[in-house]
Amino acid sequence: MSNATLIRNVVTHVLVPVLALLDLPGDQTARRQLMAGIGNVESGYRARRQVGGPALGWWQVEPATHDDLCRNWLPYHPALAAITRSLLPARYGGVLIGSAQAMVENDEYAACIGSLVFFRSAAPLPPRDDPVAQCAAWKRGYNTVLGAGAVDPQHVAAFAAAIAA
Repeated sequence: MSNATLIRNVVTHVLVPVLALLDLPGDQTARRQLMAGIGNVESGYRARRQVGGPALGWWQVEPATHDDLCRNWLPYHPALAAITRSLLPARYGGVLIGSAQAMVENDEYAACIGSLVFFRSAAPLPPRDDPVAQCAAWKRGYNTVLGAGAVDPQHVAAFAAAIAA
């Protein structure tokens, strides 16, 4: 399956429904493109476990980041916590902290967590159809200064592919 087809499938079957549930403020097309691009640069939609690292799901969120979001941010956003909990596989009994493994098991849950990680950050939502701005927002608000990612031609191209898909 081509990368463009993978991205389209994820957008249609995972991101659109999850982002509709979350109903975060801002341009929903820009948010969808950003999250599709983040998944594309983080995993290429081919690995739900980071090779040689702890990150999980297509959006490659580390368990510590997952648990920090669930422990220190979601309690202050009960509507978003309820949505997140609704996407958590039943075997976790509604307990978000310690359930990072669910990002490997359930792509909707992983998309929700990844979307909230970016939303929680200080980085503003970038404009739609701008792969450079989206790549820069990913670096600032998701990959962070300490992350291995860069705003470079390779990563910008991954965001352009997500926009085009």
